[in-house]
Amino acid sequence: MSKLIKAEVLMKEAKSDVEHGSYNKAVSASYFAVRLTVEHFLNKLRTTKDDKIANALFREVSKRLGKREAERMRKEYMLLFNERKKADHRPYLFMKDETTRLVQMAESLREEIITLLSDK
Repeated sequence: MSKLIKAEVLMKEAKSDVEHGSYNKAVSASYFAVRLTVEHFLNKLRTTKDDKIANALFREVSKRLGKREAERMRKEYMLLFNERKKADHRPYLFMKDETTRLVQMAESLREEIITLLSDK
């Protein structure tokens, strides 16, 4: 299975998790949907470190859209990563509104990445 297909499955699961009240699962799945999408398009990555993946995304996006948009995308990626850590490893419970916003952010970021990098 390709990373892009897995990312699509995770994004659908994240939306379903929101509907079923599994907010922490939704936050985690939506982050990994974005990460796998980045890994699919930047397939020469030699790291699994999230900040390094965000930096690689920044470099690739800055070539195409400039540093301002690249920085925005990097910040969104890292925000999703940090929220995923809260969901998976911290004594924090996400609520519906916050989760919905994060899942929408992940979906939007993922769509931007696909549009931007699929024509490499």
